[in-house]
Amino acid sequence: MKKCYCNLCGKEMDFWDVQGEFSIQSFNIGYGSKHDGDALELDLCCDCMDDLIDRCKINPITSSP
Repeated sequence: MKKCYCNLCGKEMDFWDVQGEFSIQSFNIGYGSKHDGDALELDLCCDCMDDLIDRCKINPITSSP
């Protein structure tokens, strides 16, 4: 199995992190960013995903189970 790492904190993903599949992908970042035209593949562990959600001014969660 390929090892996966959180792009934010750098820790190796454990079973639960991998199962969570917290990934953001963009194959062409648009204009207005210092990364214009670059591709993005961002993988986050559970802790970093929770932290990112908690830091949002507008809640990105659209539904709950």
